[in-house]
Amino acid sequence: MNEFILVLIAYLIGSIPTSVWVSRYFFDIDIRDYGSGNPGATNTYRVLGARWGTLVMVVDMLKGFMAVKLAF
Repeated sequence: MNEFILVLIAYLIGSIPTSVWVSRYFFDIDIRDYGSGNPGATNTYRVLGARWGTLVMVVDMLKGFMAVKLAF
């Protein structure tokens, strides 16, 4: 049961669309409607600039780190 909860929490952490939240909160746009349409750090970098693309990349990396950290 404990493993199931950890997998569920890791899944929920990974499902947070960082670039969509950043683009909506700070720019009032949906990043999926611009550039390649991919809601990822690279598209955010191309559309919103280096500062925001780097922010999204770092937050996405921290999400991955948190999910792995839960397992250990």
